[in-house]
Amino acid sequence: MTVRRYPKERVIIAAMLILLICKGFSWAAASLPTEALQRDFPQLPFESLRPSPIKGIYEVETDNGIMYYAPEASCLIIGNIFSRQGENITRQRQEERILKRAQTLPLAQALKLGGGQHTVIEFTDPDCPYCRRAAQMLAGKENITRYIFFYPLSKASADKVRHILCASDPVAAYKESYRGGLDNKPLQQCDAAAVQERMKIHREQGRRLGVEGTPFFIIDGHIVTGADLPRIEKLLETPLTKR
Repeated sequence: MTVRRYPKERVIIAAMLILLICKGFSWAAASLPTEALQRDFPQLPFESLRPSPIKGIYEVETDNGIMYYAPEASCLIIGNIFSRQGENITRQRQEERILKRAQTLPLAQALKLGGGQHTVIEFTDPDCPYCRRAAQMLAGKENITRYIFFYPLSKASADKVRHILCASDPVAAYKESYRGGLDNKPLQQCDAAAVQERMKIHREQGRRLGVEGTPFFIIDGHIVTGADLPRIEKLLETPLTKR
């Protein structure tokens, strides 16, 4: 996993960069943080609660990502924790969370291309120029297996996805779309329940992983956000036995 570093003057060890939400200001310590969190924020669905690197502050894992809870102050804290070395500890935990969830992705529902050793899982939008750029680069790679989940961010993109999945040869339709061959052309549409369900599954998986933009890749267990072509190249050139 890539660790981003920041100049020391920007490093903040205390957690609170963006938002501090408090319900009152009670200093009574709760004996059980889980019960205290449920009491202070009963409308907050969360998956786990565990100590953070800061004493008295707890990491809360939710569908929307990682946040923090200070039981003595009855506060939720949304932001990032950095180490003195400039490591974004919150981002590391976010990526661990994504990779854990990615282990249960329904790959059989993805559009599969290739059969090589390197595994590339991607969330993509047919109208996204950066997605197309990355797709053209990956098309030239032989030793990869791609699992494509469509994550359209507009109706026009969704129409292209439907056209691709409705096609008798979805892989060929995908390649045509990402070369721009479907732009400004009438598109084949279908009302097949299986296609509608597949599109729904793709969107749900993107939301479950917390994908905020496209393209988004998981390459051999490493997260790449955006069309970072040099990093993608490096990951695909690295022998799997050396990871």
